[in-house]
Amino acid sequence: MAKNKQKQEEFRSVKQRLSAIQLVIKKDLKEGQLPRVDDLDHFIETSRQMDRLCQEEWRIAMDKYIDRLEQFETAIKKGELQAIESTFHELLDCKNVCHKEFRQR
Repeated sequence: MAKNKQKQEEFRSVKQRLSAIQLVIKKDLKEGQLPRVDDLDHFIETSRQMDRLCQEEWRIAMDKYIDRLEQFETAIKKGELQAIESTFHELLDCKNVCHKEFRQR
């Protein structure tokens, strides 16, 4: 039981960090500028941590998110602001769908 509680706390911490960095990136994109490389790296790594902590019941939603994350990484490598913005918003949409499903349970 203690291990499960520890995992839940770790998941919650990662989720909070992910939400915080999403706001930073969202602000940069809204202002029409490329987010800082450090912020993008932090976002990607935190997303990967979320994936590793994902419970099996959310695996389908997380796999969709990770697919979009890979598209986001490709857009970053190409340096295409429009593609970065588009795939970032798709990531946010994936997150919102997951949250909606969670609330319905």
